[in-house]
Amino acid sequence: MKKLIVDLDHTLSITTNGDYVNSKPISPMIETLVKYKELGFEIVINSSRNMRTYGNNVGKINVHTLPNIVEWLNKHEIPYDEVYIGKPWCGFEGFYIDDKSIRPSEFLNYSYDEIEELLRKEKEAMDSLV
Repeated sequence: MKKLIVDLDHTLSITTNGDYVNSKPISPMIETLVKYKELGFEIVINSSRNMRTYGNNVGKINVHTLPNIVEWLNKHEIPYDEVYIGKPWCGFEGFYIDDKSIRPSEFLNYSYDEIEELLRKEKEAMDSLV
């Protein structure tokens, strides 16, 4: 199984002030996804969008948020096979692409402050692509 589990916010898009409808796509990420799709990877978009707004009620998010996510993905021609709220298993040949991820070795070897610094630098790097 070749599957990529890809976060949406601050991974494929940059959103200002919660204006998700007008989120800006991160072109280099989208171009790379297209290449992986051409290599035969399944692409699963995984978002926690509006989890806080709807008190972790995935049913409400599916009704109110998911249609906007699908519309945005289609508008920006982002390849995807599935959309999930939650973190599904990516298989042994796939991996997670997420602006908030760290590797287990980083978790074990870096202090909390060092991890925060890694994540801050990643956010700055992605923000600079838009």
